[in-house]
Amino acid sequence: MRTAAFTVAIVLSVSSAARAQPGTPAIPPVPIEDRALPGGATVSQPLQPVNPPAELPPVVAPPSEPPVDASPAINTYVDRDARPTKVLGNWWDTDELLIWWPKATPLPPLITASRGANPAVGLGTTTVLAGNKAIDTQDHAGYRLTLGWSLNSDDTLGFEGRYFFLGTRTFSESATDLGEDRYRAIGLSFRNAITGQEDALVLARAGVSNALITASTSTRVQGVEANFIANLYASGGVKVHAIAGYRHLQANEGLRIESRWLEYGNPLNAGGHHALGMIADQIDAHNEFHGGQLGLMADVHRGHFYIEFTGKAAIGTNFEMVRIDGATHLITANQPIPLFQSWHGGVYAQNTNIGRHTQPRFAVVPEGMIKVGLKTGDRGRFFVGYNFLYMSDVVRPGDQIDRTLNPNQIPLIARGVPFTGPERPVPTMVRTDFWTQGLLIGFEARF
Repeated sequence: MRTAAFTVAIVLSVSSAARAQPGTPAIPPVPIEDRALPGGATVSQPLQPVNPPAELPPVVAPPSEPPVDASPAINTYVDRDARPTKVLGNWWDTDELLIWWPKATPLPPLITASRGANPAVGLGTTTVLAGNKAIDTQDHAGYRLTLGWSLNSDDTLGFEGRYFFLGTRTFSESATDLGEDRYRAIGLSFRNAITGQEDALVLARAGVSNALITASTSTRVQGVEANFIANLYASGGVKVHAIAGYRHLQANEGLRIESRWLEYGNPLNAGGHHALGMIADQIDAHNEFHGGQLGLMADVHRGHFYIEFTGKAAIGTNFEMVRIDGATHLITANQPIPLFQSWHGGVYAQNTNIGRHTQPRFAVVPEGMIKVGLKTGDRGRFFVGYNFLYMSDVVRPGDQIDRTLNPNQIPLIARGVPFTGPERPVPTMVRTDFWTQGLLIGFEARF
């Protein structure tokens, strides 16, 4: 039985090999019922030869990967501002402390003193105690706030708002004959419109009256800007931005001349009684500029240090306003009750120039600024710098005094007498320029 099974297997193998070779006569297949494995088990399916394909598909190599650098990584500083994008930041804030010196307020000769009877300008015995120069030029403290934000995803176009102010500061000069033996007369200087000569309203006379005269000036400056900022260049630690927008600037100044005096039984008073008097002249000059401006800003940085330059120029209209007012009060010690008298007008403020006077004028407002600072990472900067701001056409209070006066208008002289003679003083509306400059210390944050 084993011999028969072995014989069948040999026959099948030979038959398959004969079919695989061309030219070899085929061996008839063995019927299914005759196929059996050793041991007598039948085969359920015919055995089929497996021939290899005539051609194998090409082998595709996997994509090669770049070699891995096994060297240790080096931690290098990356400067955000040196990149061509994100040059402005999503938003930014700058706070600055200002220590600026405005241009001094010029004054004509106002308070004069003399060793003689009449302290008129030009006499050899007369000294100018206040006027012919500014009262003082000390610094003003102020503050500037800047807020800005980007308008596009690349941070190359932004909008910025800015406000600054210099706090009001007042400077004064006073003159009195109390405790002063050098002068016999102190008064307010003017040119007489009737005689054409220098004259003075004498308030302090030796043995007759004592006086205290004070001249004071005040200055306040503030401004607002609204600008669009567009980046022009950003590479290699250098950024250049263009600026275009609107500027509003105010420069408000005031001049007050206040006199107080006490007369001891002056015969000019009714009945020769004692008198206490007060005269006040107030002259205010307001300048309000509105205009459009253009400018450039350059930022150069190396590592943690940077320097920034800004130059802008605004062109527009300055609305100039001068307000003049004055008052005179006199209290005479009459019996049984004191006599109170008041007049509208002082010395330099009279009915012919009292009021509000305005005019619009073309003006140019350039500004230059430089900052040097230290960057604290990518978001913060500390800096110090210098700022110069100029206005080409303004009115200032000292220039608005018309020193040519008709004494018949001065209440203390006229004492209610009807006015006659030239109508002086008059509004002058004299124009000049104005500037302020100084130091700035601040911090900037960008996010």
